[in-house]
Amino acid sequence: MFRIGTVVFLLLTLVYCFTTEEVEVFQLQQELVEKYGDEIDLYKFLKLPKSRDSNSKEIIKNLRKLSKKYHPDKNPKYKKLYERLSKATQILSNDYRRKTYDYYLKNGFPDYNFSRGGFIFKRVQPKTWFLLMFLYIVASGVHYALLRLQNTSNKRRIDGFIQQCKEQDDSRGLGEKRLMFKQHEGDEPKEIIVRYGDVYLVEEDGNESLISSDTITDPSVFDCMFFRIPVGIWNLTLGRFLPKKVQPTKNEPQPEQNKQAEDKKSKNQAAKGKGGQKKMTLPNGKAIHSRKKD
Repeated sequence: MFRIGTVVFLLLTLVYCFTTEEVEVFQLQQELVEKYGDEIDLYKFLKLPKSRDSNSKEIIKNLRKLSKKYHPDKNPKYKKLYERLSKATQILSNDYRRKTYDYYLKNGFPDYNFSRGGFIFKRVQPKTWFLLMFLYIVASGVHYALLRLQNTSNKRRIDGFIQQCKEQDDSRGLGEKRLMFKQHEGDEPKEIIVRYGDVYLVEEDGNESLISSDTITDPSVFDCMFFRIPVGIWNLTLGRFLPKKVQPTKNEPQPEQNKQAEDKKSKNQAAKGKGGQKKMTLPNGKAIHSRKKD
């Protein structure tokens, strides 16, 4: 749960790290807005005849034309204005920087925050929230697919183990075979019983547990991160003050599966019969009892 939450948090967190060139663009745009109003942009500021359709050569040529009137050598009072004209020309005459400027001109410029000492976005565009939700849904879908694959893999692994045990049953499903199983070299061996086609694990207390892939519950959509993360956040925050924590709804084992497992166990227990007799049910429904020992 913690790993999934961390991945999603890193995926959905937007960290804006501006380059030096971007900061220069923001500063110039902010200066122009403070002096000329919100409608100003670099194209209007340079008074380009073709506005946004002007190419790099036309923009540079336009600066030369403006230099005849606003160059500080001719009139010192235009020194600050000419610096801004030069910066605007450098930005728009460079294809890469021009694309950067056009992007922020279309989507909005960040504001300068004096307490943080830099440019930040005070609000997030609606399309950003849409993108975050889209990524969250996609990530949840991938997580659910992984859960399904893991569940299928576990079932195949258990079915493969059962098949291996049955292959060592020399009674061919008509009797009982006891096997010893060790998962790792240093582990203590565990006793496995193959009885009438079913495989059981003998617990430490002597009880027998049926080994079957039917006991594995299939994952539901409520097990994926789309529901797990909100529920986890709730339990860590407001849910801590409630008497009972919220749990995602899970698919409980089907009654048919439980009944089938119980029927198998009861049949095998009844196979011993009374007085030590063994009982075997044939495919046609008839029961065969072993002869009682004297």
